[in-house]
Amino acid sequence: MALIQFENPNVILSVLLGLVLAQFLIGNFLDPYVMGNSLNLSPFAILVSLAIWSELWGIAGAFLAVPITAVVAIIFSEFLSTRPIAVLLSRNGRL
Repeated sequence: MALIQFENPNVILSVLLGLVLAQFLIGNFLDPYVMGNSLNLSPFAILVSLAIWSELWGIAGAFLAVPITAVVAIIFSEFLSTRPIAVLLSRNGRL
């Protein structure tokens, strides 16, 4: 749309840079923080699980990474031997 409205390439590049920056900040900082608060998962665990599941299953893994990790954390919290892993996955150390 900026290409149609403005002939100046500086304006077009500014709009493009603003959109890329907004997407980067939302995807890498805001989304993990919000999902971590609602699911009691640490933002680091969310980003690592997203990388791992995306590598294993591609786009489907990216969509399923957070729900699978939340289920794994719940299952790990039920067993005494895996409870420390669940604590590491949790946002605040509480289960």
